[in-house]
Amino acid sequence: MTRTSTSRAQKKKRNGSVMIKWPWRTQPPNAPDNHPWSEACTIPLLAALSDDEQRRLITLAQQVIRQKRLVALQALQVTPLMEARIALLFALPILELGIDWLDGFHEILLYPQPYLLHDEWEDDIGLVHSGPAVQAGQCSLQGPVLLNWLDVRDSFDRSGYNLIIHETAHKLDMRNAGIANGIPPIPLREIAAWEHDLHAAMMAIQEEVELLGEEGASLDAYAASEPAECFAVLSEYFFSAPELLAERFPAVYRHFVRFYRQDPLQRLYDSGLLQPSPSA
Repeated sequence: MTRTSTSRAQKKKRNGSVMIKWPWRTQPPNAPDNHPWSEACTIPLLAALSDDEQRRLITLAQQVIRQKRLVALQALQVTPLMEARIALLFALPILELGIDWLDGFHEILLYPQPYLLHDEWEDDIGLVHSGPAVQAGQCSLQGPVLLNWLDVRDSFDRSGYNLIIHETAHKLDMRNAGIANGIPPIPLREIAAWEHDLHAAMMAIQEEVELLGEEGASLDAYAASEPAECFAVLSEYFFSAPELLAERFPAVYRHFVRFYRQDPLQRLYDSGLLQPSPSA
């Protein structure tokens, strides 16, 4: 599954681009931890966490660093602060699920910026095209997670965009039958309602796109492309702009609360960073 770059139209291959893999350190369990965790947590996305949640998130992030190999590409220099924040964002969706939910990959490949990969896509009239396409991120069932630092850096706020949460959602989705179809591992009795409400959200976003264009849609139009992308995109909103998702698609929000075992909107209320509306 891929997360296309916002500069999707830029399909021209860069001249003279050389990809160099720099192995990032793999740490044994008793290795000293030199990551600046207090500084790493000072991003808007994590501001509403309680002290206990922050401690548990750091513990999970430390496990991510021990278990996943971060590989910097194209001579990107990764600092301990960068690595810590990447690990924290991987840990956030699994805060109440546990590290085993990320056992489907072993490497994180980090580009400096959106990168070119061969891709296939369908245009508005159904014709399939292939060629180099600019991508922000990508993952597959047992393969690594591909990211780029520019978009990761743009994932620290509460804007509704979060590349790492997007790709992590795909990995969680794939734990159900080995495919990304928008239905992560949930109880069988909940699948029908989940499918119904996710499909309704897709159709509503698609209608907005048709009426107002992609820029006029209330949420990212990419969510309307297919169920797997809808789950991943709406997961971005769930964690980084929960008030938008809860207002626009309350049924989907409730499904996500049960699946992720977190309530980011209530967390914002409890922290005082957001005031409930009078009707809430």
